[in-house]
Amino acid sequence: MKIRISLWWVIFLPFMILSHMGKTLFFLFLMLSIHEAAHMMVARYFHYPIRSLIIYPFGLCAQMQYIGMGCVWKELLIVAVGPLTHLCFPYFFVLLQSCHLLSASYMEYLCYLNTSILIFNLLPIYPLDGGRLLQSFYHLCFRYRTAQRLTYITGIINLYLLFHYHIITSASAYLVMGFLLFQIVMCWKNLAYERIVFYHYRLAHPPNGRIRANRKDDLFRAYTNMMKTEQGWMLEDEWLLTYFQEEPLCRLRQIVL
Repeated sequence: MKIRISLWWVIFLPFMILSHMGKTLFFLFLMLSIHEAAHMMVARYFHYPIRSLIIYPFGLCAQMQYIGMGCVWKELLIVAVGPLTHLCFPYFFVLLQSCHLLSASYMEYLCYLNTSILIFNLLPIYPLDGGRLLQSFYHLCFRYRTAQRLTYITGIINLYLLFHYHIITSASAYLVMGFLLFQIVMCWKNLAYERIVFYHYRLAHPPNGRIRANRKDDLFRAYTNMMKTEQGWMLEDEWLLTYFQEEPLCRLRQIVL
């Protein structure tokens, strides 16, 4: 695992030193880092490779391989454990206040900040944790490509509703919304490529879930697929071998289109 320090520190470090927000930014860094560390610990427990860990001024960011491609139930737990850490922080702040390390008013402010982070993170907008949880639920019901598209469409609709009803009004919030929209658009653009990567992952990591009959040319992520083909029914590992034995140009054309 590679550990990198973001260049954003060049901008934020002088701001943290010179402004009166240094203490608040420290607690923000602490909360978001523990949140991300919880994701990492459960992911490592389930043997998901972590490619890199980036240290931002506002917290850690782990880049995990194959997240969104493995067992749906395991990934639901990986995603859910991050928001659950925010339920523990108020008790920690109360403890600090009882030890006279925080004032009562500042403790209430940190609890409010923690609640705001939790609510925002649980919005059903990909790639926030709420969007990832929704993505996993979609994969319980739909084939891979359909589930991914529904995830992105739901995120765009929710971003529109936040903007249309002026639920979020600050300039920084609009900047974050723009970044989330950009992420969704890029994920949609790369969907064909991601599906091929998912198929490679399934071939290398055969599922052991309940068998489900499948009459279309896409896989249910949450099941072991029994595929209907012109030659008859075949299990997904045999279907995937046939799929990748086709002309490479055909596979490339699918990725581009």
